Amino acid sequence: MAFFTVVWKYTDDAELIEAARGPHGAYLKEQVAAGVVRVAGPFEDGTGGILVVEAGDRTELKSLLEGDPYVAQGVVVDSQIFPFKPVLGALAG
Repeated sequence: MAFFTVVWKYTDDAELIEAARGPHGAYLKEQVAAGVVRVAGPFEDGTGGILVVEAGDRTELKSLLEGDPYVAQGVVVDSQIFPFKPVLGALAG
């Protein structure tokens, strides 16, 4: 398994964000319960958010992200993915 930090930029369409917020939150809660999404949250200014995901590889990560309503409904307009190795803290192995 590998860790990835995903940085999202959201659309400026507040109505689109609000319409997808509930399903997005429910989806992420499922992924947290499954131990896949380890950390998730929006930027304080609401322009995007960050996920820390533990996945087998980029293909698995891509599938997970595509299942998120924020991605499926067009809230996410830019996505950057950074693989990383935790060496300190709760995620360190």
